[in-house]
Amino acid sequence: MKISPPPERPPISHALPLAFDRKAASYDTHAHVQRDTAAWVAEWLPAPGTFSNCLELGAGTGNFTRHLATRFAHLEASDHAPAMIIQGRQTFPAVTWSQRDAWAAPEHPASVDFIASCSLLQWATDPVTVLARWRSLLVPGGRQLSGIYIAPSLPEFGILLPEQRPFDWRTAQTWRDCFTAAGFKVTRLESRTREYIYHDARALLRQLHGTGATVRSAPLPVGQLKNFLRRYDEIHRRPGGVLATWTFCRLEATA
Repeated sequence: MKISPPPERPPISHALPLAFDRKAASYDTHAHVQRDTAAWVAEWLPAPGTFSNCLELGAGTGNFTRHLATRFAHLEASDHAPAMIIQGRQTFPAVTWSQRDAWAAPEHPASVDFIASCSLLQWATDPVTVLARWRSLLVPGGRQLSGIYIAPSLPEFGILLPEQRPFDWRTAQTWRDCFTAAGFKVTRLESRTREYIYHDARALLRQLHGTGATVRSAPLPVGQLKNFLRRYDEIHRRPGGVLATWTFCRLEATA
């Protein structure tokens, strides 16, 4: 079975490393959602000593790395953005850091016991191909654990921009199907929704841009953007600010 993204979804994998690289210095300031996701996904990490080595993909500056560092005899934290690696290495100097393209075919198959990723897979344009490559990296019986943003994350955007949704999320069931199609056995899958309050819509957009999040569609013209910000502040106003809703998914699978 082949699970593919909608044909209209443009490739963004080449833009993402550059976008994240540019935001390396500001990433930690704005990445509170990513930190919450990492802490939640980390609840499913194996006990120390269960697996010998771990490869973290899309490590960024180390939000998930901090939870992995004490669980494995050897941890390699990798990212495609060099500036992110520099930041991560400064924070976690005892961890081995490397530059890797998480979507690329592996050079050394069957060489890893455990693969970890958080806040990464939602950007994959061809997830089944990517996951099949990840599976080929694992030794027989190896395991992977991923944290993924899924539908209906940021539904507030869809209400205001039904034809220009900036993010195109997959559902939890679609991710289960993708992992199965790639040859994984899904052992656990769980999702949860969490609401965040921002001062206003402009502050929310600054937070998204500060983490390097790359939107699916072209930027709105200035006039439309101002109208969007005004309507967001009106429609999604809550006590203390405006609402933004995220849905997290944690998924464990074995090779």
